[in-house]
Amino acid sequence: MVNRYDRQTRFHPIGIKGQERLRSAHVLLVGCGALGTPMADTLVRAGVGKLTIIDRDYVERHNLQRQQLFTEEDAEQKVSKARAAARQLEKVNKDVELDVYVRDFQAEDAKNFVPGVDLLLDGTDNFEVRLLLNDAAYRYGIPWIYGGVIGSYGLSLTFTLGEGPCLRCLSPYLSLDETCDTDGVIAPASQMVAAMQSAEALKILSGSQSHVSHHLRSFDLWENETTSVDVMRLKSDECPTCGVTPSYPALQTKDEQGKQIRVLCGGDTVHVRPRERQEVQLDKLQSVQDPSLSFFRLHEDAATFDYDGCRIVLFKDGRALLHGTDQSEHAEKVYEQVLALIPS
Repeated sequence: MVNRYDRQTRFHPIGIKGQERLRSAHVLLVGCGALGTPMADTLVRAGVGKLTIIDRDYVERHNLQRQQLFTEEDAEQKVSKARAAARQLEKVNKDVELDVYVRDFQAEDAKNFVPGVDLLLDGTDNFEVRLLLNDAAYRYGIPWIYGGVIGSYGLSLTFTLGEGPCLRCLSPYLSLDETCDTDGVIAPASQMVAAMQSAEALKILSGSQSHVSHHLRSFDLWENETTSVDVMRLKSDECPTCGVTPSYPALQTKDEQGKQIRVLCGGDTVHVRPRERQEVQLDKLQSVQDPSLSFFRLHEDAATFDYDGCRIVLFKDGRALLHGTDQSEHAEKVYEQVLALIPS
């Protein structure tokens, strides 16, 4: 029987030795959406040894236009993206070890998950999380690959430590408010960024570091434009991440000590994250008799229901999405009322 990696090992820069390195590699992917799903698919098909996926969201219908591995059924049942992706990936290559977590990626997670992996991949759409990935990568000596996409525009950069600037050095030159919620995105753009990231990942994991690009590469598919910028001179010795005296500010946990309430881009939805992760007994909420609570649906990692004019998705870890409001104070009040309904 033909080896499933036959065509890949015939590619001389990878070869048999590169394939063996891939087989022993462990990759951490944070974010499993438009960028994360094609990267996960590529790496699993390429035969990476272990892939850990962390994502906090569930599949929605508007994801299906550009996010691979998901189905209409996943959206209808509000399956978490990490689990939905893993179920498809298991059918692609059963030899790859898959480890999935439905959660926010926070500083404590970086400290727990990053040490020991071979590569970090950015599949997020959140610059704060990217700075956390950046600090964790430099703190623990792990290469990582950044990617971003909006509209028909995309960009990617590989950080291999000790060579050139880190993401924090470059942050003054990068857009911090990119969001497909307000500006949209086309699938070919996200697929192209993911392809660039995946190619760089294969170089690193197969031992072809000399072929890794150290340029910030960007493109606009609609305007037929491509650029490649040498950013080496932008490294700052004063940078708190990669400078002379690093402090890795994103790894500090002081900002996680309070409840976080944020109106999501595009409005009409508020995300609430509790001070600490909880273990919410969602099945107990199902039995609550309250005239304000209706349309209850219990899912694998969350529950959906209506309460006080909001459609709420409450996760097992205590996070919640409150649809139908853009008022933080109102969302917090409703959130606390819902938690108070759950029998102890």
